[in-house]
Amino acid sequence: MADGWMDKLKSAAGKVADGAKDLAASTKLKMDISGLQGKIKDAKQEFGVNVYAMLEQGKTIDDITGAFAAVQAAVGEFETQIAAKQEELKKIGDDNA
Repeated sequence: MADGWMDKLKSAAGKVADGAKDLAASTKLKMDISGLQGKIKDAKQEFGVNVYAMLEQGKTIDDITGAFAAVQAAVGEFETQIAAKQEELKKIGDDNA
């Protein structure tokens, strides 16, 4: 009888530990996603400031298009990283279901 009680206690403690690990992992992923979203916003804002300066300096549309391509590539990379982290987050959620 005592062995059954100890087994239940160990099992419950293991579930609590697994839940804490999952919570920590999901919290980290959410923070990472938020940080990447911030980087996207920053890149777009910086692009706007740069385009304004380019237009003031009389730069050509080719210069602006080149700047856009660079920002677009960076944003695309951030979005790819976000998608991967969202998949990881989904897996953590599915494991708990």
